[in-house]
Amino acid sequence: MSVGLSIRQGFAITRRRWSVVLILFLANLAVAALAGLPIYYGIQNSTGYSLMGREMAGGFSVDWLTDFSFNSPGSFGYFATVITYMGVVSLVLNSILAGGVLPSFKASGNYSWGDFFRQTRLYGWRLLRLLLIGLIGYWIVFKLLNEKLGQAADRWANNFLDDRPVFWVHLAVTLLIILCLGFINLVMDYARVRLVREEGTGAVEAFLAALGFAFGRFWKAIGVYIVPALLGLALLGFYRLLFPWGLINSSIARGSHTGEPLAMAALLVVQQAVMFGRYWFRVATWASEWSFYTTAK
Repeated sequence: MSVGLSIRQGFAITRRRWSVVLILFLANLAVAALAGLPIYYGIQNSTGYSLMGREMAGGFSVDWLTDFSFNSPGSFGYFATVITYMGVVSLVLNSILAGGVLPSFKASGNYSWGDFFRQTRLYGWRLLRLLLIGLIGYWIVFKLLNEKLGQAADRWANNFLDDRPVFWVHLAVTLLIILCLGFINLVMDYARVRLVREEGTGAVEAFLAALGFAFGRFWKAIGVYIVPALLGLALLGFYRLLFPWGLINSSIARGSHTGEPLAMAALLVVQQAVMFGRYWFRVATWASEWSFYTTAK
């Protein structure tokens, strides 16, 4: 099957399974809220209903950041720790929930939320074992490329008298790291598809088979993976184009006491609609990969 046909079928599947997108969105929204609460309360305790709080409603204040860093030592480290922990929780949660999303692609009829959570319970632990294998792959990339290759680039660049070659050397290393991380993520996607589609497949077997599948159909596998992902990024770019931060902050700052809450609520709704769209494209990526893998086997 061609890349275009696989993507079209993936989009058609996702339109029928919008309820699984909603579950992913709500679950990640809850994690994001838990991560944001300490930061929200920290800012609220610092500004309260002061003029600084009013000023920050219309834009970020460097003066407040400086004052907060002096008056609340250790807070930024605490916030970073909370965000890191919530990032790990999100990674584990999405791996488990994939066990409910992927089986919906092969369901012929309706796929209820009850079906979703039953399939999640069935495949969740196997997908967690697969996640551990993927984390090892990510660690290898960071260890070999980010650390070792980065150190070699530093030693090599020390002989340059011009800063421009140094920049290009480090840029090349960074791009190589991003490409390798993206390829591992692609392999993990196809490994999830194989693990769910072919009963009795173990995590190690699924990863190795997906690795061979990705190398054997390299450009098509990348095309099916990257097109929906780029459309998700384009959606975010379209939102930033229509609602630049300067326009948003100035509108809120000029708003009245009654208009400001409405503007903030409308902005929140638009932002969450964009995030829902990005999860829609994430599920569409899985569905496209499912269609491609099914026909290419």
